[in-house]
Order: sequence, then C-alpha cells, then structure tokens
Amino acid sequence: MKIKIVESIEDYNDNLNKQIRKGTLKEVENGILLTPETFSKVFSPERIKLLQRIYKNHIKSIYQLAKELDKPYEVVFRNIKYLEGLGLIKITEYRNKKIPSVNNNYDIDFFAQEKAMV
Repeated sequence: MKIKIVESIEDYNDNLNKQIRKGTLKEVENGILLTPETFSKVFSPERIKLLQRIYKNHIKSIYQLAKELDKPYEVVFRNIKYLEGLGLIKITEYRNKKIPSVNNNYDIDFFAQEKAMV
C-alpha cells in the first residue's frame, strides 16, 4: 500500500485533475493521501508500536496483544479497528478470537513542495 505525504491535499488533487484533463496521467494511484499533521495523528507512537508488534510477532488474539503491551483491551481494540478502517490491518476470526495481522507492506512517500533541506 502506498502512503503519500503532501503539504496540501487540495493542491495535490488540483495537480492530479490538471494531469487528467491534459491526458498526461500515466497511471492511477492507489493508497492513502495524508498531510503531515494527519500522518502524525494516524501513525501515533502507540499505533506504530501496535503495527510493529503485529508484524514481528505471531499474535494469537487482540486480548493477548493487549496483555503483552500492558494496555486496556478497549484501547488496543479501538486502535486496531481504526487501523483496519484505513486498510493497514486485517482482523480474522478463529475460534471466537479476533486475530490482527498487517494487511500489506507499506511504501511511505515523503515529499514536500518546499525546497529540499540540505
């Protein structure tokens, strides 16, 4: 899954629409478009830890994950459901257990409209 970080979603969409009208759009992009502010909210340190733990370990249930992280089940479940809604995590059910897994590999494209920092 491609995640693009842009300064302005409106400017990005305007540019994309210009490419469509001119017929110069080479391929359709699939993924998530975020501003830096939104990115920092979606990928909070707690959610990044969840993604890492789920990716690295064989998680048997959300309950087990909450115990390992020493966090309330409700907090972990809410964050997992949020990430599932974005398509970053999938939840499968097996024997009445909800098992989270990372849905895709992520490709995060950081770019800015300002001059590059040297």
